[in-house]
Amino acid sequence: MSSSVSTDELPAVLQALRHWAASERLSGSTRITQSRIDAFADATGDHNWIHTDPARAQTGLPGGQTIAHGFLLLSLTVEDDVAALAGFPGIGHVLNYGLNKVRFLAPVPSGSEVRVRSQLLSLEARRPGQWLLTQQKTVEVIPAGEVAVVAEQLSLLVLAD
Repeated sequence: MSSSVSTDELPAVLQALRHWAASERLSGSTRITQSRIDAFADATGDHNWIHTDPARAQTGLPGGQTIAHGFLLLSLTVEDDVAALAGFPGIGHVLNYGLNKVRFLAPVPSGSEVRVRSQLLSLEARRPGQWLLTQQKTVEVIPAGEVAVVAEQLSLLVLAD
């Protein structure tokens, strides 16, 4: 973990947040249903048959099942953090600031269960009252623990006035 400031230099509001983020966190499980995949396809316009055509997938894909969109899996990395980060006293709001890098490493068949592993990489001062939180996010297939997605996720924390 890197940081441009020591824990002693952090505003009091961020010390508890840093402690929370520094420990490895594991989300609950999420089932990737075909209906969820289809809804994501509708939202993004990505109706590639490997995601949306179970009949064709039976003969056309290894394992015979459709697979989740990589960006659907990536979107799961935000869910637990939104409520947790916004719930820290003194945080005005949290903005998705982007990603440093993303890799889609393994397909996730429809019906699979996944979980997200999160770990703090850095917490850096940006402008007065703004801090950049960088976390390593890993989407894992349960129960095997196979890594499907790895990403460095950035969140801009804006302190309350």
